[in-house]
Amino acid sequence: MEYKSLKTLFHMHGITTMEAEYELRKHSHSAFLTDIEIYPIQGEVQQRETRYPLFFQITKELVIKLERVLKNSAKIQQLSSSQPEIANKAYIKYLLINELQSTNEAENIKSTKKEIAAALNNTKNTNKRFDGLVNLYLMLKNKEIEINTIGDIRRIFDTLVSNEVKVQDLPDGDMFRNKAIGIYDQSKAKWIHRNEFNEREIVEYLILLLEFIKYDPAPELYKVMASHFIFEYIHPFYDGNGRVGRFILAKLLNNELDSYTALTFSYIVNQKKHKYYKAFENASNAYNKGELTHFIETMLDIVLEGQESVIVALEKNIKMITRLKQALELYDFNKYEYSVLFVLLQDKVFGSRYSRITLKELKNVVGFSRNKINEVVALHRDKLIKLNSNPVVYEIKNEYIDVLLSQELS
Repeated sequence: MEYKSLKTLFHMHGITTMEAEYELRKHSHSAFLTDIEIYPIQGEVQQRETRYPLFFQITKELVIKLERVLKNSAKIQQLSSSQPEIANKAYIKYLLINELQSTNEAENIKSTKKEIAAALNNTKNTNKRFDGLVNLYLMLKNKEIEINTIGDIRRIFDTLVSNEVKVQDLPDGDMFRNKAIGIYDQSKAKWIHRNEFNEREIVEYLILLLEFIKYDPAPELYKVMASHFIFEYIHPFYDGNGRVGRFILAKLLNNELDSYTALTFSYIVNQKKHKYYKAFENASNAYNKGELTHFIETMLDIVLEGQESVIVALEKNIKMITRLKQALELYDFNKYEYSVLFVLLQDKVFGSRYSRITLKELKNVVGFSRNKINEVVALHRDKLIKLNSNPVVYEIKNEYIDVLLSQELS
């Protein structure tokens, strides 16, 4: 039997049935009732005279999806651990570029993958507007970011988005906004979210959010998804909430699961914008009375889609690089030639064309002198394309990959 939203039950059976079901759900043994109350949205207005505690039910669907997410994460980690470090680094760069471009697109921030890659590569003489964004995500991947205080949240805003926010939209309180905010949907010609909180209320809610993340006894992944709703509901800034909120979510996913899962969320959100924003709208609706069950389920669906895309890509790439490695071994290459060409092949298969490995980085991977690497490059120049001179970057030609794939293996 389908687990229907309270709003759906209201429209199907009326308010008496809906209210009775609400009380049953909120107080059931499988419910997690939080200490955080929301003022719901009705008629495009935040209902300040009505408050509902946020809660969610551990339904069959949530249990099944949680298990799938955990199994997928284990599979991703197994697949990635079977590959050399250079392959994993290249694929992480590929995911980072997609993720950062997608989180910008979701907020209508103009950027290109080339600009993101330049910041990722720390390329000289390029626009530095995305350096903070890239550096923060790199710190996330390396687990160098902590979110323990409201000051940490403000610092994320400063690093991540403040240089993209108009002066008039910067926080007018000590740390956060101090006036009402809303999200207006032009296509529907209506307000889909309103929050009237001043800075004092925002601070109180953010403290409750941090306590919920740290101390609530609910399963961690369900808390991660619920916390994403809570942050976006609070909307502590006039602009940049989406990017800050998705970064915090990525940080929590990285803690609980793996970097690959964390670095696909915004990419999938950008493809499923309607589904993503509709989940927020429904969760804030007065008729759903603070229930987050369906919201958590939708967020898990987005995570699962990202994970499945990673698994498909990793399996395809591993199959490809294994085939190329076997073909490369058929040639009478010395150790210098083989090592350099194999690293360049891994970078080609797993990485992004916007962020190829430099010869300086390659030197650190193979452990040979730069002179030896230059000799290999000169010897095999027919197989390579020079992409950049400072720093020096080469890419394996597609034609050479075709040659290797055409080799008959014994």
